[in-house]
Amino acid sequence: MAEIAVVHLVRRANGLEPFERFLASYRSHPAGLDHDLVLLFKGFGFRRDTASYDRLLEGLPHRRLYVADHGFDLRPYFVAVRRLEHRVLFFCNSFTRFLHDGWLFLMHRALQAPGVGLVGATGSWQSFTSANRARADEFGGLPLAERARRRWQHITSDPAPRMVAQRFGAWLFGAIGLWDPARHFPPFPNEHVRTNAFLARRETLAQVRFGPLLFKLSAFMVESGRDSVTRQIRAMGLRPVLVGRDGKAYEMGDWDRSDTFRQADQQNLMIADNQTDAYARADAAQRAFLARSAWGDRARPQ
Repeated sequence: MAEIAVVHLVRRANGLEPFERFLASYRSHPAGLDHDLVLLFKGFGFRRDTASYDRLLEGLPHRRLYVADHGFDLRPYFVAVRRLEHRVLFFCNSFTRFLHDGWLFLMHRALQAPGVGLVGATGSWQSFTSANRARADEFGGLPLAERARRRWQHITSDPAPRMVAQRFGAWLFGAIGLWDPARHFPPFPNEHVRTNAFLARRETLAQVRFGPLLFKLSAFMVESGRDSVTRQIRAMGLRPVLVGRDGKAYEMGDWDRSDTFRQADQQNLMIADNQTDAYARADAAQRAFLARSAWGDRARPQ
């Protein structure tokens, strides 16, 4: 058994294409460090319907864990924390693509620095609390019809029925005073490592605690809430850093300069996902909005 496990989430609901892209990038960009590949098969009931995946994996040594299709990405990750014995764990989601050789070597090297407890490929200062207040200020002076149109546009920005229902519920509960993001999310700058791709010691992750992940908002709270993974690890006296393809470990106050997430042309990005892809495809106005959401006055969109 290697010291490090690279744990990749394979979600049945996402189909085969993201997994094909992950494997192509994994084979094209060597990790640069010995490791075991562990695949988290999520939503494959009774280990069925893996024939297409089996064909893609022929000749590639790996281990599999099967988990139920609930709890978003984070619950399966922490199932792996309990089941695996590797000293260091690297997690990446189903939309991950590696862009640079030596990605694991560079992230693991950063973890060896004194006091570092969490290494991310991307991070953000974005805050649900500040974003909600900004949206309320933006909508507040508009005519009722236009305010309703913009609110509905926000609610349906992700057309998945579950996401529409959750955003509508959050708006409704907020409107009647039952939901206030400020109770659950710190204001900007809310430094958090994005959980699309991150590395930590297993003993550190084993101390992280969170409740049931029944809604997408619950997952957002674990990633960027007042008791997020990043904040819990900081409470242990450890630091989170980001690492890009330049190999430099960026401290929290310099994350905007890492140019890995929603900044400039993301030219230092080492590990891509669907959110970094969305920024890359966005027009100038949308890039400016995304960059400012992530970095405030330090935004540098292109």
